[in-house]
Amino acid sequence: MGERIRARRELRGWSIRHAVSRAGVSHTSWSRIERGQQRTDRYMVVDLAAALECSVADLTGQQYTPADRQLDAARIDAERVWRIMMDTPMTTPDGGRATVEQVRQEATLVRALYGRCDYAGALRRLVDLVPALHRLTDRQAALREMVPVYGVAMGSLLNVGHPAHAWLAAERCAEAAGLLDDPVAAGVAAANRARVSAYSGAYGPARALCDAAGADLAGSGAPSALDVLGFLHLARAHHLAGLKEQARAEDHLAEAARIAAHTGETDDWDLAWGPRNVALWRMAYQLDTGQPEAALRTATAIQVAGLPKVRQVYYWLDMSRAAEGVGRGRDTIRMLLTAERVGPQHARSSTSGRETVRALLRKGAVSSELRGLAERMNITGGNRPTGGA
Repeated sequence: MGERIRARRELRGWSIRHAVSRAGVSHTSWSRIERGQQRTDRYMVVDLAAALECSVADLTGQQYTPADRQLDAARIDAERVWRIMMDTPMTTPDGGRATVEQVRQEATLVRALYGRCDYAGALRRLVDLVPALHRLTDRQAALREMVPVYGVAMGSLLNVGHPAHAWLAAERCAEAAGLLDDPVAAGVAAANRARVSAYSGAYGPARALCDAAGADLAGSGAPSALDVLGFLHLARAHHLAGLKEQARAEDHLAEAARIAAHTGETDDWDLAWGPRNVALWRMAYQLDTGQPEAALRTATAIQVAGLPKVRQVYYWLDMSRAAEGVGRGRDTIRMLLTAERVGPQHARSSTSGRETVRALLRKGAVSSELRGLAERMNITGGNRPTGGA
């Protein structure tokens, strides 16, 4: 296998130093693997194949069922977080050893892990953070942290394929916001609940949640109220697109753009709100309504650098959808690979990414890069060059 790894690297024209920067292994380990002096485990070989943009079978020389260390860990901890949420009701705290400051620091770290698409890391820490939050005797401080923390739990669980678990997290987020009696926090919670509803195809209930929260925020002068209101307009545009009401969806997009022009770029409530986010949602809307050419035009105005990684992954996944929609197969694969490099856990679990790969396979696309993507996404038939999914 070491010879195959070296051949793949040299075919790319890459030095070992460049290759290891893509794989997350040490220079020494890579050199020893190429020389046959170090064995790889079933997790490392996936990292090597992803770095070299090929399939595991291309490196092993045989059919192979790959394993993903991070996604395996995320799915194990998803169950643990679900059980913790079930066992931790929104009741009077019984006291704990952690201080408000310690819990706040941990919450900040968990939110940062989510922003980097490290769902495994976020879920692992949520196992201890959730009960610690509920044990804080400073109830207002605890509730204030619960809203974004349960939002992270919702997003992480949804992005690794656990929508039912994500719904419980969104409900807990809404409970905390309700106890705070804060319409801005309630708006954030409504957007989280709506996201899980829309993920399951329940666009009508999702829109109703955002309508009610938006009405409560209209005219509010509270800090971040405009940011959250604008985000709710984006969410409703997505829901209305799902309901085939494009004219009304475009009205919400236009209102979101007007608000974003007023507020500029902000990062309150982890929304990454602003004109760039509006453009990202407009791009997704255009793809959802069968306008890939328009989506590509919208994409040219988006400055990807500086966006949180989670937003960058969405951008590259949508770029791949747009490229596939206009028949640019090679660009589609390149953009999928870029999404995977930015956020491997997200890209490999993504419903839209998997559908894009399946579309390429159905069209008979053949390449080592595509086989590798299909393999790492666990798409059946990914190693058969002309097979479907």
